[in-house]
Amino acid sequence: MFKKILAILFCTVVAALFGAYFFFVSRLEAKEAADLKCSKISISIQDSLSKSFISVSEIKQMVADSALGVKLYDINTYGIEKSLTQSGVLSTAEVYTSYPDMLNVVVTQREPVVRIKADGGDFYCDRTGYILPVSGAKALDIPVVTGHLPVELQRGPTEGTEASEWLGRLLSFTERIRNNAYWGDEIEQIEVSRDGNMTLYLRKRPFHILFGSATDLNEKFEKMAVFYKTILPTEEGSKYKVVNIKYKNQIICK
Repeated sequence: MFKKILAILFCTVVAALFGAYFFFVSRLEAKEAADLKCSKISISIQDSLSKSFISVSEIKQMVADSALGVKLYDINTYGIEKSLTQSGVLSTAEVYTSYPDMLNVVVTQREPVVRIKADGGDFYCDRTGYILPVSGAKALDIPVVTGHLPVELQRGPTEGTEASEWLGRLLSFTERIRNNAYWGDEIEQIEVSRDGNMTLYLRKRPFHILFGSATDLNEKFEKMAVFYKTILPTEEGSKYKVVNIKYKNQIICK
């Protein structure tokens, strides 16, 4: 009985000693961690293989003043994320710290859906209408828009302007093309005339399509399908150079 009590007492003392040890160690580690400062920044651009609108060094410059030399506990990671996405080029940003002195930044870039190359302007545009530079970016296999467009687009249209409305209609049209695997592969260039009518140039076809304005899209794409399925395969169809579908209920081939 005495040995059993002694054993229990011994275990209790040992447990108390270990508890005290881990308590003080954790306090020391917490104090040490509170004093740790950021001395390194790790940047990861998730889609750098397909897009290159911003470099690792540029991102480091954007976050360095808010992190380097600052205690890890004092770094405003949410604020850094917000400033990165507000820069325009980046779509998402995740920022977090790691022991003992690292700030980690993981970002993705905006995705261009069309290239606009007209009236002295040459730039990419994402689905929201945000304008991205072509310089330094890798070539992308997306529709190219040429011809006449609002000059304001070169400065980046603001919401509610005529330029932004024009761009919105254009993006809706190009999205319709992208969402169709066949037309997305077939249509290479969209030329816009001064009156807003569009001409579609194809990758491997000897003819072009007078599409007209970006209205009655369902009807016009159906007429394109009719031409491809019933007229183009004929002997006469292979000789046409211009296919006009801009008039209602008509397909005019020349």
